Amino acid sequence: MSNLYWVGPRQSDIDDTGALFRGSITIFGDNKKKNNTSYCDDQKRINHNKTNYDCDSFIIKKIEELCEEDPDSQFMFYNPMFAYQCSSDVRKHSVCLNSYSLLIKLSNKQRSRLFVEKIIDTIPFSVFSGADCNYKNFCCFFSGETEFIVQKHFSSGGEGTFHVKSSTDCDFINTTEEYIVSPFIKNAISVNVHLVIFEDNVVLLPPSVQIVIEIEKKMLYCGADYICINQFPEEQKNLIVSKAKEIGLFLKKHGYRGIIGIDLIMATNKIYFVEFNTRFQASSQLINKALFEQAGVSLQSLNLKAFQQRIFTDSISLAVNYSNYTYTNRNTSKSHINKLLESQDIFEIQMDGFSQSYWPKESNTYLFRCIFKQNICSYYEGAISLHPNLFFEDVKTILKKEKNHFKEYIKIALLNHGISFSTKAIVKAKAKGSIKQAVFDAVDAIIFDGIYINIPCDCKFNSLSPFTIDWIDDNFVLLLDGDIISNLELFFEPDSLNSKYTSTKIPYDAIINLATDRIRINPAPICFYKSHHMSCKFCNLPFHNYMYDVDDIKETIDYCLANVEFRHFLIGGGTYALNDNAWEIIISIADYIHRKCNKDIYLMSLPPKDNSILSRLKKAGITEVAFNIEVFDRNKAKTIMPGKGKISMEQYLTSLRNATTIWGKKGKVRSLLIYGFDSDTVFLNGIETLCKNGIEPIISIFRPLYGSDFYYLNPPKTLDIINVYHRCKKIAAHYGLILGPDCPMCQNNTLSFSNSKKITS
Repeated sequence: MSNLYWVGPRQSDIDDTGALFRGSITIFGDNKKKNNTSYCDDQKRINHNKTNYDCDSFIIKKIEELCEEDPDSQFMFYNPMFAYQCSSDVRKHSVCLNSYSLLIKLSNKQRSRLFVEKIIDTIPFSVFSGADCNYKNFCCFFSGETEFIVQKHFSSGGEGTFHVKSSTDCDFINTTEEYIVSPFIKNAISVNVHLVIFEDNVVLLPPSVQIVIEIEKKMLYCGADYICINQFPEEQKNLIVSKAKEIGLFLKKHGYRGIIGIDLIMATNKIYFVEFNTRFQASSQLINKALFEQAGVSLQSLNLKAFQQRIFTDSISLAVNYSNYTYTNRNTSKSHINKLLESQDIFEIQMDGFSQSYWPKESNTYLFRCIFKQNICSYYEGAISLHPNLFFEDVKTILKKEKNHFKEYIKIALLNHGISFSTKAIVKAKAKGSIKQAVFDAVDAIIFDGIYINIPCDCKFNSLSPFTIDWIDDNFVLLLDGDIISNLELFFEPDSLNSKYTSTKIPYDAIINLATDRIRINPAPICFYKSHHMSCKFCNLPFHNYMYDVDDIKETIDYCLANVEFRHFLIGGGTYALNDNAWEIIISIADYIHRKCNKDIYLMSLPPKDNSILSRLKKAGITEVAFNIEVFDRNKAKTIMPGKGKISMEQYLTSLRNATTIWGKKGKVRSLLIYGFDSDTVFLNGIETLCKNGIEPIISIFRPLYGSDFYYLNPPKTLDIINVYHRCKKIAAHYGLILGPDCPMCQNNTLSFSNSKKITS
């Protein structure tokens, strides 16, 4: 079919269709490559999910012109409904059309749910006239519900789908229209499945997670993730596939042919039908990319075959290892686009004629799409989260408007979003020396002339962070979305520690680490749990290291005391097996330091079973201790930390309480919790438990690290962290404590804040 043309929203929708199409007529495109004609180019953009009669007229006119120029021309439509807006003469040139009545039935959200309700549960709903659409009526009809989804009968991209939580959210209502109203299901997961229906069989393609984000009360579609679906439990994946197949067979029986998309909702192991998309979809292009790579076909070619032959016998075993995210003028900025264009995290950017020289005024206007070869969503405990660096508009707005907590929020956001370096900053940093990467693939820095922070710089999607370190006017500066918000000072490795080895040829950095004002000593060369394949799933410590002993540690201590400026020691990092010899090693190290100097010694370790160990630690010179619970829910802990998770909460709390009788209840006894695993309720109860026992809580934010089992997960939402941070701070203050640690410099990677002046060693 050499004279086949594509008609649809984006030129990139047919990127992976080979030579199937002679050209395309699209809303967005470059008007140049592959015989493309577009309504929107580098100087015009619209919100295509809203009705635009001028755009429709333009496309119809171009189709008619092609029909006149080439009597053999034929057209395949992204949305076949559009063919019925054209003349009957144009429809004679159109391919892959179902009947108008069937398309209308399936496209109508109310009628489609009634159509399939006997074979699959549908989202509970009721139809309200516009005059009766108000929050009070919704609450009365759906007893016990307080949040609702209100939809127009026909809409796309989420433009006609609204989240209503109060009476003030109903200002969009048109009294002359009808609306479909459903209870809002919290933590529901939106899933989409493509089908190609033949007369005698149904071709089912891999499902995807739909990325839906609330913007201006609307539940807008922003992308798809085919990789994340692999994180679902097998029973959920099987349920999605079996129900989609059943629906496909039902549609086949009723005469539907060709491409169709099914939107489903997963909630607490139940699956609900939401709506049909009787067309190609924004996620179709990702399937095409995989189809073309693995089978040499496309959804468009399969669509043709569905109308040309009764049965499709080819076997398609497809793995779609892609995700994408759609950027609009509402979820990105001009400055952020520069980062996207330079990012190594992005596999491909589909510009569709967009140019940075033009910025559209209409809200939620499509700009371009980014394709990733890794998951951008993650599934954890029945909920989906999007990586915070893909959508940061709400956080950015709060950060820029906040005054009383601005510096606190910036620190929290930096810890969660990480940072990237401008080219200038990289050049200057290299010229000044080696940047000190303290812990967890991050760099140490000072912002606002006194806030010490350990900023992630080599984690997933750091390149997309709204924060940048730049070099301007002979200084390092911190940028938020292109605006300077603070000066910034980087820590560099001191010459005294560069390329230093013990007499037994052990590199010093295998044994110790200089972080701000402390020397951290790793007492165990390899974590016991790591070496026994029971390591924490969020940990990326290596399986292999130089094997050193206490004499090597003592040699590095001597060298540091003589040649390095620092304030105190931390003994911790990795874990020994809980046996007597481990405590003897730790006590030996502490005693050696204590006899050599009067610097404070901070111990982070597992909780000792023998209470007498605590007294011996104190006698050896330990000035403060931390036994880190990390995950308060011990059932979760056993899964997340297969080794450490077996240590009971009773053992932790007993050791911590006993420690307060030795070091007191004023902040010298601590325990760290990681925010991102426990529910907020369990997490806050954990903070309360620690504080009421005089144990200072430390909060660390979960960070997915390269090389860890949990790398595929995403960090928490920044706004959730800020909310929990304030609640935790209030709990600690009630018991006369702070969120630790006390040392402002050691707070560099924790959820704590001391607005102190710059400290010198």
